Amino acid sequence: MRRLILKTTAALIAALIGIVLIIYQQSYLKSSFHDTEKIGDSFRALHTDYIALQRIVLQASYFPYFDNDTILSQIEKIRERLDGLYKERRLQRAVYSETRSELQSAKRDFEGLAKTIYEFLTLNASLKNSTVYLPTLALKAYEIFDIHSEHDRQVTVLLSKINETLFLAKNALDKSFLEEVKEYKKELEELKKEVSENDKRRLLQASIGHLDLFLKIFPKFREDLEEILDLKFQKELESAIGLFSEESKMEMGHINTLSDLFLTLYLISILVVIYFIFRSEKENIELKRVRDQLRKSLVTDHLTGLENREAYVVKKRMMAHPALILVNIDRFKHINEFYGSKTGDAVLQKSAEILKEIVPKYLKAHIYRLGGDDFGILYEFKSRERTESVIRQILKHFQEKTLDIEGILVDISISIGASYNDKLLETADMALKIVKSSKRLRYTIYDPSMDLSKTIARNIRALKQLKQAIAKGDIIPYFQPIIDLGDGSLNKYEALARMRTQSGEILGPAHFLDAAKEAKLSGEITAAILRRTLNIAEKCNMTFSVNISAGDIMNIYDRNTIFELLETHRGCSSRIVFEIVESEDIKDYDILGEFIGRIREFGCEIAIDDFGSGYSNFEKLLQLQVDILKIDGSLIKELDTNEHAALVVQTIVDFAKAAGFKTVAEYVHSKNVLDKVRSLEVDFAQGFYLGKPSPILQCEPQRDND
Repeated sequence: MRRLILKTTAALIAALIGIVLIIYQQSYLKSSFHDTEKIGDSFRALHTDYIALQRIVLQASYFPYFDNDTILSQIEKIRERLDGLYKERRLQRAVYSETRSELQSAKRDFEGLAKTIYEFLTLNASLKNSTVYLPTLALKAYEIFDIHSEHDRQVTVLLSKINETLFLAKNALDKSFLEEVKEYKKELEELKKEVSENDKRRLLQASIGHLDLFLKIFPKFREDLEEILDLKFQKELESAIGLFSEESKMEMGHINTLSDLFLTLYLISILVVIYFIFRSEKENIELKRVRDQLRKSLVTDHLTGLENREAYVVKKRMMAHPALILVNIDRFKHINEFYGSKTGDAVLQKSAEILKEIVPKYLKAHIYRLGGDDFGILYEFKSRERTESVIRQILKHFQEKTLDIEGILVDISISIGASYNDKLLETADMALKIVKSSKRLRYTIYDPSMDLSKTIARNIRALKQLKQAIAKGDIIPYFQPIIDLGDGSLNKYEALARMRTQSGEILGPAHFLDAAKEAKLSGEITAAILRRTLNIAEKCNMTFSVNISAGDIMNIYDRNTIFELLETHRGCSSRIVFEIVESEDIKDYDILGEFIGRIREFGCEIAIDDFGSGYSNFEKLLQLQVDILKIDGSLIKELDTNEHAALVVQTIVDFAKAAGFKTVAEYVHSKNVLDKVRSLEVDFAQGFYLGKPSPILQCEPQRDND
């Protein structure tokens, strides 16, 4: 007996060693293959993203209307991919030293390329503004020049030729056109000498100025674009991919050698185990039968016969790239309440049978009842397209499905959420909840933007704090001075929203503005700031700017509140300027035009805030007849060091002067910037150098007219 125990123990130890070695080898091999595929996908994605970046830069150079945020986002995306690859755990191994070195070189080169793209965008914006403005001047020339006059006809024809030449030069990227542009400029200058009328001279001077700007920046624009389209970075990526492939093959060779060793040890252990198997075959068969029965009872849903949630958890862990389709029966609670739980159970059984029949065999899927009226279809993920195809098949089969439950006809429909991300069941459930809350969607597949748990929690806290502040009158204005650069006087302030917390802390809009927009409370904030500002304006002979969002203007209740406040304070409402952010999404320009017309009845003015931060729609500005352009701080803050920013600001100022708008420079943070702003003939300035926002302001008391 003792000898049998010793031999059995030896056999078990040998088998255990073999199993451990095989599991370790399989896990290591799976991990290596997974990492290799993941890194290869990252390289391919990086290559694709770079090609996409070149494409959208070309689009930006050709299309007059283009959102530069797309390019900036693509640059950040490539940076993140490069950093992610460089920090990849597997690439830290010594065998991948050459791949890492090539990646490091690619990162350095890309940073240089990104700097060139930033410069290109600034130049491109200036060229676009000139190419937009020059045709406007050409059309204006037909209004103020007499085509029956030989001289005036030469001017209008020459302006048309200039527009044609500039269009060809920019789109063909041909610098040979520059000589022709120079000749046109000289001709304009000669024609200008023969003009005495002020409006004609101003038009010709503006045209000459834009031609001069084009001549200055087009060569650098063309040079930057050629550098961006150069294939150096792409070749470095291809080199890094090649190096990774070679070094990966070397590593896999080492793994295969280790696999052979494990297999040999396992075979030896198997031979030892086989010797004792025959002695206990009867006991093993019985033990297996009992174990299978127990396992089946633990992992099977007794109502439908499908596997249950415990089985799902076990199977998912065994899969390399699991995907889950979560099927939910719509209004199942109503079925139970109306027909009874027995019919409800039969609906679940019939639905399980239908799913087993219609899920494609090639999917090799496992079907589960995950609880209540939720069914799960688990399988190895291949592609999003394949997943969507299976979902559409399931939806088509269940569309307006009527089940016959012992003579009772029950109509059912389903909703589907799917995922192939981490936390598979949780993310599929997030997708399903979005479908259930939608009146239009029948299914959706999870993406990370759906995971709003942290954002929701943060916004709930901010919203609670914001509602308390609104109720207690703790939304208060802080006033930042706006200086008249003509005479240095101070007679304007901007009223900036602040929130006073219960502890007395003063918070800026970054802490509560997102929550306000989501809860549609931005109109109440605008009303609170306007109300307090009007109260101060009654006592203080100053002009005040108040920010207003596109949402406030589009909302009829918020618009009417603003009109009521202006009517109540009609005596000082003419000293209110409403600032609208240029980049805001204004969907209805008719409503905006009506709003501007109505507030003008009270003597109010309209300013466009952050002008220059995106594509500036000159045509809309002229149609709306705004009064003030507030030049975006991102252009002003580098005005003393960035000549391209200075060119853009000069273009905005020229446009404003021609259109009869006043200009305000924001973010004036130093004397050098202030001096530069003055030299560009901006009308007003504000910024920390001139005065920080404060609850206290310096003003002259309001005097009675009599």
